Amino acid sequence: MTDAPPPAGPPTARPPAGDSTTAAGSVWRNALLQALVLALALGLLAALWILAHPLMLLLAAVVIATALAPAVTWLERWLPRTLAVLAVYLVVVLVIGGAGWLVVPGLVEQARALIVNGPGLVERGGEWLDRWDPLPFGEDEVAGNIRSIVDRFGSLVVSLPLTILSSVTELVLVLVMSIYLLLAAPGMKSFLLSLFPRTRRDDADAVVGEITSTMGGYVRAEALVGLIIGLLSYVGLRVIGVEYPLVLAVIAGLGELIPVAGPIIAAVPALAVALIDSPTQAAIVLVFYIVLQQVESNILLPNIMRKQTDIPPPLTLFALSAGAAVGGLLGALLAIPLAGALRVLVLRVLAPAVRRWSGAEADQG
Repeated sequence: MTDAPPPAGPPTARPPAGDSTTAAGSVWRNALLQALVLALALGLLAALWILAHPLMLLLAAVVIATALAPAVTWLERWLPRTLAVLAVYLVVVLVIGGAGWLVVPGLVEQARALIVNGPGLVERGGEWLDRWDPLPFGEDEVAGNIRSIVDRFGSLVVSLPLTILSSVTELVLVLVMSIYLLLAAPGMKSFLLSLFPRTRRDDADAVVGEITSTMGGYVRAEALVGLIIGLLSYVGLRVIGVEYPLVLAVIAGLGELIPVAGPIIAAVPALAVALIDSPTQAAIVLVFYIVLQQVESNILLPNIMRKQTDIPPPLTLFALSAGAAVGGLLGALLAIPLAGALRVLVLRVLAPAVRRWSGAEADQG
C-alpha cells in the first residue's frame, strides 16, 4: 500500500514586489533626514562660531541690563519706566565720566612715565642682579627678556588709540542694547510667561527672577569689590612709596575681574617695580598684598559677593577657562554670570524634571 503524500501546508506568503522598494525608500528617507539634521547642526555651530563676538556683545548687554534692573525697578515707584531707565544710565555715565576725569589724566601720565623710564628700570634691575652674582641664569638673557617686554608694551601703546576707539564704539553699542533690553524687559517677560500654563507661571517667574538676580548680582559685586581693592591698593602703595601707584592700583582693581588667579597676577607688576627699587620695599609690598588678599577673602567676598550671588568656585574656574577658550578675555568675563544662570536652570528646572521622570521625587516624598 502506497503511503499517501503529506498534506500540503499553506502556501508560503511572498512579500509583495513593492515592499522591498518601500523599505529601501524608507531607509533613504531616514538617511536623508539624518543628513539634513547633521547639516543643520553643523550650520548652527558654524553660525555660532562666526557670530561669537556679536553674541558676546549681546550677552554683555544682557548682563549690564540685569545689573541695573534693581535700580530701574526702584525708580519706577516715582517715574515711568522710560524715564527711570534714562535716569539710571545718566547717573552711570556721570559716575564713570567723573571717575575718568579724576583718574585718567594721572593714569596716562604715570603710564607714559613708566614707558619712558622702562630702559632705566631695566638698567636698575641689572644692577640689582649684579649683587646676586653668580646667578643660575645669564644676566644678559634676563635683561634681553625685560627689554623685549618693554618694547612689546611700547608697540601696544602705539596701537592704543585705535584699540581705545574700537573698545569705546563697542561699549557704546553694548550700552545702547542694554537700554533697549531694559525698556523691553516687561514685555519680554510677559511673553515668556505666556508660554507656560497659568498653574506654572509663578514658578517660571521665580526662576526668571533668580536668573536675573544671579547674573546682575555677580556684576554688581565684582564692580564693588574691584573698586574697593583698587582704592586700598592705591593708598597702600602710595604709603609704601612704590612708583606708579595709580597704574598698579588700576591693575589690582581690574585683577578682581578674574577670580582666584586675578589678584595674584595683579600683584606681580607691583612686586617687580618695588623689587627694582629695593628688596626691602619688595618684601613690604609682598606683605601688603598678602594682607589685602586676606581682607578680600575673609571680609569683602563673604559680605559682598556671596550676598549678591552664589556661584561655586569650581564652576567659576570652569566657566572662566571655557569662556577664555571660546572668546578670549571678554568670553571669560561673560562666562561666569552665564554659568550662574545655567546653574539656576539646572537646580530649579532640569533637576526636578529628572527626579519626576525617574521617580526619585516620589521616593523622597
